[in-house]
Amino acid sequence: MICTRCGKRKAYTEAEAAALASKGGPVLPVGVCFLCAWQDPALQPELREYTQRKKAQTIRRARELLARPLELIDRLVKRFR
Repeated sequence: MICTRCGKRKAYTEAEAAALASKGGPVLPVGVCFLCAWQDPALQPELREYTQRKKAQTIRRARELLARPLELIDRLVKRFR
């Protein structure tokens, strides 16, 4: 489905919009791509909050993954002391 506003990008279908909303995301209008929705002043606060929340989750997961190998290395060093 092509975006009804810009006519260039892939737009969200009804199923994709419902899936995003069920995961805690913003409710996007059906038939509109993300960039056009981002430019809509009525949707901007919700989209900004959602993208910042997802960014924070991604950073937290990356830190957790980085911390685990370091913990393993610390345990190995303690064993050989």
